Amino acid sequence: MIDPPTREPGSAEREVELDQTVDYAIQFLEEEAHLIGWRRAEFLASIIDVANARLATLDEESRLTGATPVGDEADGKCLP
Repeated sequence: MIDPPTREPGSAEREVELDQTVDYAIQFLEEEAHLIGWRRAEFLASIIDVANARLATLDEESRLTGATPVGDEADGKCLP
């Protein structure tokens, strides 16, 4: 369902490629959820909640282990 990246980290093309990949995956999940009875808005809101919780967990793990913060080290961006 998800193809591997074909561009180098930090490139604008890689960011576009990732956005397209995530958009496709979300569309697929949203449609599947809707077909079995979930409302689209509640499903998408839950994706946001779960993604934020997973990011917080990654951030906490990096603080505990002293690892590099979550983000793209190539361009210096770090996620909250």
